[in-house]
Amino acid sequence: MPWAMRLLWDRLEAVKPPRLLVLLALLFSTGLAQSALELEVLAQTNQLRLARGLGALLWDSLAYKAAVGHAQDMLARGYFGHDTPEGRTPGQRMAAAGVTEVVVGENLAYYEGYPDADIPRKAVQDWMNSPGHRANLLKGDFTHLGVALVRQGRKVVVVQNFVGRPFDPVLKRTSAQAQRTLLWLSGEAPGTLGIFLDRQLFAQVGPRLDLSLELPPGSRLEYGFNDGRGWFVAPEGQGGGWQARLEVTQAPGVALRLALPSGQYALAVGAEPRFWRRVVGPETLEVTLPGTLQFLWVGRLQGQKIDYTHRIPLR
Repeated sequence: MPWAMRLLWDRLEAVKPPRLLVLLALLFSTGLAQSALELEVLAQTNQLRLARGLGALLWDSLAYKAAVGHAQDMLARGYFGHDTPEGRTPGQRMAAAGVTEVVVGENLAYYEGYPDADIPRKAVQDWMNSPGHRANLLKGDFTHLGVALVRQGRKVVVVQNFVGRPFDPVLKRTSAQAQRTLLWLSGEAPGTLGIFLDRQLFAQVGPRLDLSLELPPGSRLEYGFNDGRGWFVAPEGQGGGWQARLEVTQAPGVALRLALPSGQYALAVGAEPRFWRRVVGPETLEVTLPGTLQFLWVGRLQGQKIDYTHRIPLR
């Protein structure tokens, strides 16, 4: 059963990562695989990818953790599917295991009565004969893989968890107190009000205002209206009876040290990405954000298109 998830936001388009030219010998030197059978599924998968000019997948311990948990849960509770009986998806399970990447996928296989030695090759062959599974096996955006092969009596479940990791931005992550900034807006604006941070549009609200927005700390705040030709700066209260008030407090959060390779990047915050700022790499930066913002998103920026690749939890 195939499953793949691609979260694209704000007119985003996929940007394929560069191919990983990895010798198969390196894949067997990590020591992270739980069993030779699971590592054999990885090897079989990479043989197919390399034969088609695709990059080999590297073993990923976090994806493996999620795969093992799902395989054990399916056997223990007697179901077979990508979503748990409670509705938990592959993406949610991988995020809970510590995977921060946005591009993830999953393949499943179930067998009864087959000897262990036959299962890796059979599973990969069966997936290749299914269009959805095949698409995951040969997806160019995927760079890492975790495989679980779990037996319970005559029953065997195989789970492949795929991850697209073009780069790993997090150098260091520690708990910290962070500044929390709330913008309270009230009254009636003459039209749609734009909230700008460092001259970048962060949100559009109004015209009736009775709400609060949480802002990332340390940004220069401005307001604007759109007259149909573009945005123009609007000092607080201009053009009608609307008011703005900032409330700054301290809240538990996360201090992050990020390393971005060469290129242009977008940072966003929120449960869904709300664009915050641009960064030109290579760059190492440190940010401290409150947990109430939920996530820091990192994406590649190409013109007006953003491919968000990482979603880093702030709690």
